Amino acid sequence: MSQRKKAYLDVSVSVCPHCGAFYADASWYAVVLASDVECGVCGNAFNPKKSLKDRILIEFELDESGKVVAVKKIKDLK
Repeated sequence: MSQRKKAYLDVSVSVCPHCGAFYADASWYAVVLASDVECGVCGNAFNPKKSLKDRILIEFELDESGKVVAVKKIKDLK
């Protein structure tokens, strides 16, 4: 039996300071670039880096064709 392939994603969780809606974005976009995003609930723009609540590393377990079969939190990054 072969070992399953894995892929990883650094994810940041932030909250809209205007309405309290939570968002999960790739950390390279939300934290590293500090790009503003538009809230899908209230429509206001905000900077996820300034309202960061958590940052984690997620592991995706993949089948032989590259399809995701499982997802799990690997570690805290914040």
